[in-house]
Amino acid sequence: MKWNVAVAAALGAALVAGHASAQQRIPKPGRQDLKAKGPLAGLPAAPGPHFAKIQGLKDGEWVNLGAPAPDPKWGRARGRSWSAKMPYAPELQGAFLHGQGVHGYIKPDGYFMDDIWFYDLNGHRWLCIYPGTDVKDPGLQPDADGFPVDKDGRRTPVSLCVHAYDLLTYDSELRKLLIMGTHEYHFAPKSIKELLHATGKVPPSSPWSYDLKSGTWDVRKVDGPSPETAEGTLLYVPSMKRSFYRSGKGDSVWFYDAAQNSWTRVTPKGPKPPFGIDPTACLDPKRDRIYIGGGSYPSVEEGKNALWIYDLKENAWIDPQPKGTPLSHFATTYAMMRYDPVTDVVLVIAHAEKKRGIHVYDPSTNAWKEETLPFPEMFPKKLCVNGFYDPDWNIHVFHVAGDSRPDGKIWAWRYKR
Repeated sequence: MKWNVAVAAALGAALVAGHASAQQRIPKPGRQDLKAKGPLAGLPAAPGPHFAKIQGLKDGEWVNLGAPAPDPKWGRARGRSWSAKMPYAPELQGAFLHGQGVHGYIKPDGYFMDDIWFYDLNGHRWLCIYPGTDVKDPGLQPDADGFPVDKDGRRTPVSLCVHAYDLLTYDSELRKLLIMGTHEYHFAPKSIKELLHATGKVPPSSPWSYDLKSGTWDVRKVDGPSPETAEGTLLYVPSMKRSFYRSGKGDSVWFYDAAQNSWTRVTPKGPKPPFGIDPTACLDPKRDRIYIGGGSYPSVEEGKNALWIYDLKENAWIDPQPKGTPLSHFATTYAMMRYDPVTDVVLVIAHAEKKRGIHVYDPSTNAWKEETLPFPEMFPKKLCVNGFYDPDWNIHVFHVAGDSRPDGKIWAWRYKR
């Protein structure tokens, strides 16, 4: 027994030392002054043993990290379709997941699937920041501005989106998750509809926000014009300290200023995008550009260019007419778009069966590379894929799961060292 205790102690010490060593190797996030409250308190966590697999990734290599540990109270996050983007919070080294999957889905615990989660990459675990709305006892009522509040008077993010589309982003200045909530109650259960319809028409508002510093939700009424909420694109632009929003209906472009709590509509020059709702998008901070494309209703004809550019400095749409056209439709349930700062390229990660693979666009040459990078043979097909890019580790992270099912695995991939 003494020998076993001694061995266990030695192994424990070695594991702790290994974790400490790994923690020392973690690149420090850009801002160190955040102490999150609520469910995310204590992050970033010490890195677990799975980081040995991540660190060793070579160019083009993949690794399956398996199922994340469940939230102690609420279990595991579920897969969700049409919700590709998981906004990354560098201070916490993890990303947010939101969006319904199956329309109107009610989880086995009786909560509506308008839940919101955080994936802790260091700890390889799920943390729940909103468990969803209790269908039997929503406990909601409208406040003076017409927004839903719970029994304690706290504004509550009820049924914000049918799917998340590309409507989530992270405000790195204020350290807030932003959701361009559509207050979409069409598929909500009857008990929620009855309470929320009592609020009447939701007033013009800011995006919904989750404040990491306080661990609280909020949305603010806006005096003045505001965009219609639709299956569009919300993307925070650090250089402007504003959030870009393109509505999927009507093709209007707006900027939200959180400091002023105001929306400003702009009229871009140049040719408008030829696609409708639900495009994928990413920010190129080197060129002050937003790449956007692949949307639906209408979609771009096969063989024609579906990659558009919004130039932030010039307030202009650009049809780059790149060399090569590997994809004409890459909406959020089929693909995701990432800017890779290490190699200065745009990656369209198309995980659907048609033209499946990773397509590389080089902005410096305005051309798609001829080679399509393959997924590993064991990477699942016909499942929902959500994910993010972690610049601290230079890896692309994917949550792969069945629609509305808690069977997700995490995959990591490095494009180039």
